[in-house]
Amino acid sequence: MFTKLSQDIETEMFEIKQNQRTDNKTLQQLVAKNDGNPFSPEQLAAIRFPMQTHLRIIAGAGSGKTQTICAKAAYLVLEQQIDPKTIMMCTFSRKAKLEMEARVNQYLDGHGRISVQTFHGWFNAEYTELIRRIPELKQWGIEGTIDEEQYYQILSQLIKKYRLYNFDKFEERTIAARISYWRNMGYSDQAMVEFVAKHFDAKGLLANQKLSAVFQQFLAELAMIKKEQHFITFDDMLFNLKLILENDLKARKFLQKKYRYIFIDEFQDINPLQKQIVALICPPDRVSNQKNISKLIIVGDDDQSIYYFRGAEPSYIKVFEQEYQQTSLQLMTNYRSDAPIVTAGNRLIQHNGHDRLQKKMVASRATTEHDCYAIGFSDDEEEAAWIGQKIQKLAKKTPRSDGSPDYRDTMVLYPTRIQLRSLLKQLAKQKVPFVTPANDDLLGIFGLPLFKTLFQQLDLLASASSMQQKNEALKKIIQQYAFYHYIKFSASAKFSEELFRKSKFKINDLVAFLVSERTLSQESQDQAKEFFKQIYLFYQRKQINLSVLVETLLATPKFKKDLSEEESDWLRQELFSASDWPGLLEAFQQAKQQNQGMKKRLNDYDQAKLNAVYLLSIHASKGLGKKNIFIKGVYQDALPNHHAVKKADCDLQKAKEAATPPTTIEEQRRLMYVAITRAKENLYVTFPKKLNEKAVKSSPFLKEAGLIIKENQST
Repeated sequence: MFTKLSQDIETEMFEIKQNQRTDNKTLQQLVAKNDGNPFSPEQLAAIRFPMQTHLRIIAGAGSGKTQTICAKAAYLVLEQQIDPKTIMMCTFSRKAKLEMEARVNQYLDGHGRISVQTFHGWFNAEYTELIRRIPELKQWGIEGTIDEEQYYQILSQLIKKYRLYNFDKFEERTIAARISYWRNMGYSDQAMVEFVAKHFDAKGLLANQKLSAVFQQFLAELAMIKKEQHFITFDDMLFNLKLILENDLKARKFLQKKYRYIFIDEFQDINPLQKQIVALICPPDRVSNQKNISKLIIVGDDDQSIYYFRGAEPSYIKVFEQEYQQTSLQLMTNYRSDAPIVTAGNRLIQHNGHDRLQKKMVASRATTEHDCYAIGFSDDEEEAAWIGQKIQKLAKKTPRSDGSPDYRDTMVLYPTRIQLRSLLKQLAKQKVPFVTPANDDLLGIFGLPLFKTLFQQLDLLASASSMQQKNEALKKIIQQYAFYHYIKFSASAKFSEELFRKSKFKINDLVAFLVSERTLSQESQDQAKEFFKQIYLFYQRKQINLSVLVETLLATPKFKKDLSEEESDWLRQELFSASDWPGLLEAFQQAKQQNQGMKKRLNDYDQAKLNAVYLLSIHASKGLGKKNIFIKGVYQDALPNHHAVKKADCDLQKAKEAATPPTTIEEQRRLMYVAITRAKENLYVTFPKKLNEKAVKSSPFLKEAGLIIKENQST
């Protein structure tokens, strides 16, 4: 059951009623600046809450949380004469910061300005001020200017120096990604070394050396270079602030007295390091029994927690009541979506009952005249074609002032990059203008981690200007192929070094090595021979049969495990189409150019200069809403992802220590919930019944959401 109010309800309600008799003028001003839209009773309860305790606002999708918390901050200034300088409002993205900043200062109408910051902006400002006030605090952590580019350059040099290539590529998670994850979990360098010893020393990633011992030297030199060259990363800056506040009472007391009220938006997205710093600035008073000068006002929704891969957990917003003397209020009226959409979201997310605060959204609009259904198609091409046609109809139905179709009211969401393949082709064919963020999603198969690494190695081999460079590139390809068979990097590195000491060697030597490390069937041995034949041709003449090469890759255990069946077929088709190396290079250049050109288009779209449909991964869509939402590719192995497992079946502590957070069914369900609740009027959930002539199952989330499933009548 949802938690009860932690303080005496009758006393609180009496005080709220007393406030209601005296604050009408302030509320009238807030309503006027809210485009004349009145606040609902539940929003007013949050705005007027007298703040004897910390406040947790559970704000569901489309509940108007931004306008509510901005109005509350303004109310503190206008009605209770709180100094705006003693209020901090914190959110996660720059876009959310700008929106909140404009809204709250519009409410204030010139009566001071409230600071609105991202976590990085806020903590960097506090760190800089503390160092200026108390210079001796520089002893904690590493002082320097934030320079992410320099950091990655130095990191790359040190990986080369310490020969940590194998760890850098292990399980397709880079050293940079692991360090960032560990740092954001609040772990020290020493803890990282201990985790490497515990989880990676036995993997044989370094020949004749303990990985943890070398990694410790690596981290020590990285820290020394940062100190000497006076640069740090954003993660370092946050960790520095944590160290200062943990170790210096004067600094801690200064920040604890600085703010009366601290607002934290999207609290379900907070990571452990951010949470630890907040707890140092405003200590948990239920745990420590320490009376705080400042009060926290946290806002969020555990049902929209979808960033576990970077440390965020829905439990943080749930356990707040165990850490702080707090009151919980709810904003459960959805002002964004029509009733059928809200109902679908409620039905779906209730299946996470074991992993969420119990609550239910209520639609403010009972409208049922718009579309809300799922629809299946024979394949993904037909699915994409229908989406393009439907977008055109919707765009023409609500034209712009000049009579042209209006595409800006439509957004197409997708769970994985593979859904973009057919969609991009069909939208271009049907002349539907679109924008999408420029990232690996637009690179097609060149964004698939397993293939991306091999392509880069082949490119290095092709562009090598000396025999030494060619041989080094070939060694990496041999090691990479051994990795595809789960052979330890230390073994493959030792073998490749010995191999290249010979005056000449044969393909059979390479296959014999694989067999000595792994039991391979005759078929697997034949595939390995074929792989190295193709690599030898490429080494000698820059010729390669990609159709043959891809089959040898897809036959390896690593490709079988990590790629979904659809991704495997996609890779097969693209390499077959490219045919040879020049064809593959041309395909890569086209993907790269499309990615680069998209940056300008997206900038124009953000400034309302471009009339286009927005294509977006579901992860990137949180906080947005459009009249028309298409969710493409909602089938088993796409959403939920083929890696998804039940949370109860995971060793979560081991995953944290290894920096490999799992994909859980529960979070995938929350991802689907976020996608559904982006829709204002029309919701279309689509899925193919076959992919490359192979039957696929629709996602179980469709049934859980109670969506009507239609058949495409146009075929």
